[in-house]
Amino acid sequence: MKSVLILGYGSTGQDIEKYLISKKIKYFIHDDNEFVPSKLKFQIGELSNLETIYISPGINHDHDILKLALSNNITVTNDIELFNELDEKKLIGVTGTNGKTSFITLLNKILNQHDYRSNVAGNIGSSPLNLLSDTGNYDYLILELSSFQLSHINNLKLDTSIILNIHEDHIDWHGSFKDYAKSKLKIFNFTQNEDKKFIGSVDSEIINQNLIPKNVTHVNEDELFNLENYFDDFVSMFIQVCNNFSITKDDVLDFLSSEVAVEHRFERFHTVNNVKFINDSKSTNLESVNKASFKVRDSLLVMHGLSKGIDSNKLLISKEVKTILIPKNSEFNVSKYKDIVVEYENLKEMESFIISNYKKYRTVLFSCGGSSFSDFKNYIARGKYFKEMVQAKIK
Repeated sequence: MKSVLILGYGSTGQDIEKYLISKKIKYFIHDDNEFVPSKLKFQIGELSNLETIYISPGINHDHDILKLALSNNITVTNDIELFNELDEKKLIGVTGTNGKTSFITLLNKILNQHDYRSNVAGNIGSSPLNLLSDTGNYDYLILELSSFQLSHINNLKLDTSIILNIHEDHIDWHGSFKDYAKSKLKIFNFTQNEDKKFIGSVDSEIINQNLIPKNVTHVNEDELFNLENYFDDFVSMFIQVCNNFSITKDDVLDFLSSEVAVEHRFERFHTVNNVKFINDSKSTNLESVNKASFKVRDSLLVMHGLSKGIDSNKLLISKEVKTILIPKNSEFNVSKYKDIVVEYENLKEMESFIISNYKKYRTVLFSCGGSSFSDFKNYIARGKYFKEMVQAKIK
């Protein structure tokens, strides 16, 4: 009997495993880093007996097993495609460099408030396969789709496709900004109705290279909303998409005005001595730092992490940033801001500087600009660390 392989044993791989177990499908697992039980470990000699490989996000196309699969005509797919084959719910696909998790969380909430039955899955942290037993309870599934996921998807039927924005990110994985952008734009290939394809702000390089297909709706930041927790371009896109569900602009603005930020995305969580502390740990690229810097006043900007190959010239921050606190010997080139840069050797030094100097500013903005992996498992752990440190030591 043929078997299948789960390639990558993170959260998505484990969700795929649950589905395979429920269907009594024989499977093996391979992961370059995570522990795999010995009885499930994939051996290369089993390759000829494989029917399908289920690939997790983050597995690069040049992985040796994928190369072998291609030469042996083995089907390579993922949990998103598998769900789409098994269920015919209307799918709303959301991608973008920044704001995906906030957008789909809020879209799901406002749709439910207006009597649309919806749910969320995908890159937000749960495979849609986990919802197969619950599909009778909703009509729309909102999928957060990363560039990694989209690069691996070949067949998908979307009712609506949304690209919030495209700016430099994950260059180390994709190899070039053009390839990264193409993975995002691929979402439009899966949407037949041209009236339901939306795109927000994009880097000028994408426009100059004519990468955006025709017959998509461009949603521009042409109105200032000045909502405390949300950026104007985010609000514009949210209004446009909600309009498709006959939810009025006024209703959207009332809704967003009452909603606090999603945790770790420009999250105001602490105020001491009239100084606001903002946790923006989900900021993992320079464009998100730029945007955050224009929503604060008289700020200490704290950066952290690995740059992922992003061009440091993309850092264009507001003059309201008075000091940049940055890791010593980091990949970020902030030489053009050298007069306001302070370096820290480790997290303890970072903490010490913030505790000693925070009263000099109106805001302390933890907008990292890079991936968390230099010190943390993920951006969530990083954000929780920052919040707990501030709340414990600054009172």
